[in-house]
Amino acid sequence: MQVTLFTKHNCQLCDAIKYELLDLQGEYGFGFGEQLVEDEQGCGEDVETLVPSVDIERADGSTVRFEFPVKQAELRRAIRAEMGRQAGTGA
Repeated sequence: MQVTLFTKHNCQLCDAIKYELLDLQGEYGFGFGEQLVEDEQGCGEDVETLVPSVDIERADGSTVRFEFPVKQAELRRAIRAEMGRQAGTGA
């Protein structure tokens, strides 16, 4: 499983989700990355992206997106469930 956090500079909400994801990564060992969403002209479609948002790429190749406002409890529950599916426990 790969988790990507879409973030901007100086975003306190992004930082809170990042620390939650790092805590979960330590617990479950999934891949984690950040993608900076620039708010300057000429960046393309990402200009309108609200942050933080999180993509979870599942083992089957599908992606689940948590859009702003990301709720930490829902994010934690989704990661726990996906890691349980990968382990074959169906949690």
